[in-house]
Amino acid sequence: MRPPDAHPQSLESLHGEIWDRLGLAATDLSHPWRTPTLATAGPDHPDARVVILREVDPQARTLVCFSDSRAHKVSGVRIHPVATWCFYDPVQRIQLRARGETRAHVGNALARQYWDKLPHSSRRLYATTPRPGERVLAPWEIPFGDHPSEQFAVLVTTVHEMDWLQLKTDWHERARFLWDSDSWEAHWACP
Repeated sequence: MRPPDAHPQSLESLHGEIWDRLGLAATDLSHPWRTPTLATAGPDHPDARVVILREVDPQARTLVCFSDSRAHKVSGVRIHPVATWCFYDPVQRIQLRARGETRAHVGNALARQYWDKLPHSSRRLYATTPRPGERVLAPWEIPFGDHPSEQFAVLVTTVHEMDWLQLKTDWHERARFLWDSDSWEAHWACP
């Protein structure tokens, strides 16, 4: 028997709702999915960090974030071109994991396109002389260089799998969406 507060949507409409939420998160600074965790496999260990979701394209199935090109996540993606994005909404208790092939764009046309749209105040973040994670004397004493665009990277994940989970009091609901060469295959799954 279907519980009265079971998810009312079909898998197809849920899939559309997920992409709508992602699109909103890329533009709404207060959306809980705006700052997901991005997990990658580095040269010697897995790593995860919070990033800012910059752009979403449901048709291309892509998620975009920015990075310093010298960061561990960029070198990790170059070695193992896959990543998992983990989004969580603590109010609705919804988690989304999106996995896929990930490419780092540095110094190419795509990176320049995003760089040109980046506010000048944000460009300074990519101009630090020390590499990300490198020891500094103090956060307010970080030296800056003259070529921040050369240190700017755009990470683009083409999503091949999505795993949606909603936590409820009496049970949880989970759905999986798998890209199958030209369309999404969807099914409910045991949490």
